[in-house]
Amino acid sequence: MKLIKRYKNRRLYDTELKKIIKLVDIQRYVDEGIEIKVIENADGKDITVQTLATVLSTSARSSSTLRKNESILKRLLANKGADVMDAMKKLTLAAIGVINLSKERLEELFDELVKKGEMTSNEKAEAMKKMADKVESSASKIKDTIETRVTAAFEKLNLSGRIEDLNEKVEQLSAKLEELSRKLEEK
Repeated sequence: MKLIKRYKNRRLYDTELKKIIKLVDIQRYVDEGIEIKVIENADGKDITVQTLATVLSTSARSSSTLRKNESILKRLLANKGADVMDAMKKLTLAAIGVINLSKERLEELFDELVKKGEMTSNEKAEAMKKMADKVESSASKIKDTIETRVTAAFEKLNLSGRIEDLNEKVEQLSAKLEELSRKLEEK
């Protein structure tokens, strides 16, 4: 397993190659079937799932890249689906947070314009209302886009069918294990 450390400055370090790498290198490792583990250098916390979700989100621009990223999606799903959803939720919240920061910055600019007399308080209120509507619309679009892409990825991977297959195999293995246990007890 290839160990990757992430430092405070967000740089990724391949401990085997002893060099700084980029997200595209992680994508290449996954595509090549190389098992990776990404940890925070400071506390050793495993951040593999979050890193893979970041790789996926930065490279997912079209349906052709979705096919290319199938190995990353499979790896993410193999590493606990709940963590994947948590990572996607964090990415969504980060995108919405950027929009809110922009809103705060615009409000500061409007306040400056009011102070300078270039804009009235009523104009500021109207501009803020328009901006709030756009922020809400943008946040909704981001959420819808992410939900659509995640749903498409899950459908493309045929998860429900695979889960059913896995459940069936587990049941078969359990039955064989019980049979072997009975045979051992009889001896």
